[in-house]
Amino acid sequence: MKSTRGGFTLLETVVALALASAGLAAVYQVYSSSARAEQSSNETERAARIAEFLLLTTDGGASGETDGFSWTMDVSSNPDWEGLETLTLSMTTPSGREIELSLDRTLTSEEPR
Repeated sequence: MKSTRGGFTLLETVVALALASAGLAAVYQVYSSSARAEQSSNETERAARIAEFLLLTTDGGASGETDGFSWTMDVSSNPDWEGLETLTLSMTTPSGREIELSLDRTLTSEEPR
């Protein structure tokens, strides 16, 4: 005798749950990836602001830590242009990324290097 009741079979329910779980896992991955990208972007923006300040106010040979970013500033003469020196700022972000920035500026001392 065939049942006249409507409803879902156990197999249909298991398949529906599996599909829903796969969809939720995909949404979670996108959310997680987006959160990491936002954190990296914020850290890069902070690094850029700190680097701008350091490149404009700090002389070569200095090092330190600012807001969790450790940094070292080196200075060297520019071999391509007389009268210019190159400041190189090496930074390590709180997450461990390495960033290196360079700036050419006119010599600050009277004697060429």
